[in-house]
Amino acid sequence: MAERILKYADAIKEATEQLLESDRRVFVLGLGVPQGAGGTTTGLSEKYPQRVLDTPSSEAALTGLAVGSAISGLRPIVHHDRVEFGLLASDQMFTQAAKWNYMFGGGNPVPLTVRIVVGRQWGNGPQHSQALYSMYGAVRGLKVVIPSSPRMAKGLLIAAVRDPNPVIVLEPRWLYQTKQIVPKKMYEEPLEKARVVRKGKDITVVAYGDGLVSSHEACELIGNRVSVELIDVVSINPVDHDTIKKSVMRTGRLLCIDTTSEAFGVGSEVIANVMKTCTLEARPLVLAAPNVPCPTSTALTEFYYPTRADVANAILRALKKPTIRHTLTFQELHLAPTLTLP
Repeated sequence: MAERILKYADAIKEATEQLLESDRRVFVLGLGVPQGAGGTTTGLSEKYPQRVLDTPSSEAALTGLAVGSAISGLRPIVHHDRVEFGLLASDQMFTQAAKWNYMFGGGNPVPLTVRIVVGRQWGNGPQHSQALYSMYGAVRGLKVVIPSSPRMAKGLLIAAVRDPNPVIVLEPRWLYQTKQIVPKKMYEEPLEKARVVRKGKDITVVAYGDGLVSSHEACELIGNRVSVELIDVVSINPVDHDTIKKSVMRTGRLLCIDTTSEAFGVGSEVIANVMKTCTLEARPLVLAAPNVPCPTSTALTEFYYPTRADVANAILRALKKPTIRHTLTFQELHLAPTLTLP
């Protein structure tokens, strides 16, 4: 059978359709879900009209409905198209779903999946470009994953819906048009396990989401000048520190890539944990966006997010090697990528 290439958004749609088909407990709800939700639910309401549901503009109410249905044994998938809209449902996620099983002595699962679209997009400015990874990563009782590719998007969503715990899936909108070979069959990707996506011996680079894509591209720019071990964090709640530490103990160097601000970020959390037990050959580094809200103007966003050239030069500087000059086009800097991922 020929290998299929799917877009990130289409991989989510396929996972959702297969879940609806295979398990009658699964249903999907959210603002605009029957209209397609960025291509991730297009056409599903026609096939499953009673289980793919539009809702009023009340994020707290629709998420509360989903929490109650999960406690009652169903498997809801909630979709929030903007991370700041999802904050209106924070009590339902952080206080109710995350704590329910703990408050009642175990044996009271809340199999809720919440899909939240996060991060950069053309001209979205300070509000709609937020990711708020650290906020979700700090909530005890939740599992929080960030799919970095179409293959991971499908496998993590299926694993999330099948998991008995509440799972937040933070989807970088920047990756929706990226492509990859994705198996047609249903499969799961581990929710709590980091992936070593590239073996190396000189430096460990830890990234996630759209930052992982930039890191892949940076490795291609560098070529064989540096042997990079690239790790996809996958889960930020909990973080798989063991996989990261094993890598750092081999390479002796660590660089973390954040496509949001460094303060209280994933990179800072990774470094803090590594430094408790590991001895490095050089001080660990973080490459991140500035600690200010994202601007709207393209003249300013050009310098906001770490690019593949920035990542490549951060790696080279960490190893005291000559940096490179690499100019990105306007489209590469400001338009969501459509590349095919390895």
